[in-house]
Amino acid sequence: MMVTERTAAGRPVIGAAPGRLELVRAFVNTLDIEAGTDELGSAADVLAWLRARDLIGPGATAVTEHDRRQAIAMREALRGVLLAHVGRHPPAAAAVGELRSVTAGLASRLEIGDDGGVRGVPDGTGPAVGLAALLLIAAEARTAGTWTRLKVCSGDDCRWAFYDRSPTRSGCWCSMAICGSRAKSRAFRRRAAAAARSSRVPRSGPAAP
Repeated sequence: MMVTERTAAGRPVIGAAPGRLELVRAFVNTLDIEAGTDELGSAADVLAWLRARDLIGPGATAVTEHDRRQAIAMREALRGVLLAHVGRHPPAAAAVGELRSVTAGLASRLEIGDDGGVRGVPDGTGPAVGLAALLLIAAEARTAGTWTRLKVCSGDDCRWAFYDRSPTRSGCWCSMAICGSRAKSRAFRRRAAAAARSSRVPRSGPAAP
């Protein structure tokens, strides 16, 4: 994946997703594991993040610590789901269970457009509206066939969400130049260490007469 731009903090913005799916990617990346920063550190931060992306109305002001915990639980459950996209296997039961628990408190309704088209929209008040909007975007992406391209980096010390644009959908690192290189270096050191241990194992000589 190519680095296209940098954030104010200097971290590369890697693997941007198409359209509104980018909002889901950005939401997962509110936690930067490598830098140790969290954009959802307080209830006010959650409100500001959702409002800045037009996921919540300007009149919403009542945000509680419970809302923040719900947002974080959904974020980490989504991270678990996106990690499963790397290996193309079902997500861990814990991630699915957590996501189900969060969505139990969210609501949506059907809206009919001027052209007669039907679409799901979030319902309710407060941050729950923004969280529901993010999940509806994920649902739309699944229908469009783009959902499984949204992944998180295989690096344990990274887990940065990225959109896999490779033709084979086989990308597993947010950046081949950064995390991919680190993974290859670690694998090389493991092989070298194993070879060194093997060479130090004494070989038994011929049996004494």
